[in-house]
Amino acid sequence: MSSTKTPSSTLSPPVLKSLKLNSSGLGQATPKPLSPKLSFSLGETITKPSLKPAVWSPSTTPLVLVKRESETHDSMSFTFAAADQALFDFKPGQFVTLAVKIENKTHYRAYSISSAPQQKLLRLTIKRVPDGLVSNWLADNLSIGDSLSALNIAGQFNSSDCKHKSKLLLISAGCGITPVMSIAKTLLAHNSDADIEFLHCARDKDNVIFHDEMQTLLTQYSNFKVQLLLENSDGFASFSANDNTNEKTNSRALSHQTGMVTADVIQQLYPDLNQRTIFLCGPVGFMKAVENIAQESDFDMANFFQESFTPAADNKQQDQISSGATETSVMLHVPDFAVEAEVIQGSLLLNALEKHGVPVIGACRAGVCGSCKCKVTKGSVTSTSTETLTEEDVEQGFVLACSSTLKDDVTVALN
Repeated sequence: MSSTKTPSSTLSPPVLKSLKLNSSGLGQATPKPLSPKLSFSLGETITKPSLKPAVWSPSTTPLVLVKRESETHDSMSFTFAAADQALFDFKPGQFVTLAVKIENKTHYRAYSISSAPQQKLLRLTIKRVPDGLVSNWLADNLSIGDSLSALNIAGQFNSSDCKHKSKLLLISAGCGITPVMSIAKTLLAHNSDADIEFLHCARDKDNVIFHDEMQTLLTQYSNFKVQLLLENSDGFASFSANDNTNEKTNSRALSHQTGMVTADVIQQLYPDLNQRTIFLCGPVGFMKAVENIAQESDFDMANFFQESFTPAADNKQQDQISSGATETSVMLHVPDFAVEAEVIQGSLLLNALEKHGVPVIGACRAGVCGSCKCKVTKGSVTSTSTETLTEEDVEQGFVLACSSTLKDDVTVALN
């Protein structure tokens, strides 16, 4: 699919189309009829003093697209309202799982929330993926007034559960800026004591998501500072509230070979690093580099929180992904769904389940959301992530299908 820019647009007032998606298989009730008097105001919050605002329930109420706008040439923000105008209550940094029906098949994908909580609007910022299925479909097909079903908001990477200091360093790269921006906006709005440093890495200025929004925040909050580390630049770009231009400094701090942040950059920009809490999100390699820098700096890793959301490719590409796959075959048994199938040893359990019609939900496909949790009752798998599983879960045989490969004959149960 092309990556052409789509003009920004908003809904005022909304003219809702017939639902393209339904909640079949989600265990959701039929959404209530939409009122013809719906009126959304972008950025509005509920302020009724006498009544406690209703909180959005994904099991009964769809999301209605009220605005879409391009952030960069390959990323777009989608702003949704609840059909019943309910309030979105979540923890900054969390994600929501969308159910998107494409060619009569429902696909589940988890997207981090880039807006702040306690508002009547929910913003998801989504980047196109080469050969991607759902992300690209949304960019090319989702129109103002369309509705989507969703699952619950979730995620352990958030500024509410992750105890942090008043001094923070938020680090992101690419579309990893999405949950980090939600954290920044919420802390700035509700915590005047917060001292927030924000380091974002991108290829160049044109690929900086939320570029203008960060500049706006800088003019509003004196306790917010931003540094951009640009791969195709002589150095990092520094924003300040008193200067709307980009000032290039310290060209020696940038690694032109990889564009990765270096220990010298961190040391120079943040001499008080060990006094801060780090929230980190971005590509796996980038995050590993930052983690190594923190460890080498004797940083207290109890104050280090990270999350990786690697965009999922389409089903055809996923079917070809394997970790140590061989020509040897093993048997996959799923008694609850009468599945007995021969699959390649070393193949991804999630792919094998989906290929043979088992209704498993693979939302993030990166081992962080826990939607594909299932139980291996016989046989064994090799798992690379147990992030959402408790020690008791692991002892009982629960695994994340998106992060587990088949070692031998296995029997699997979804519950």
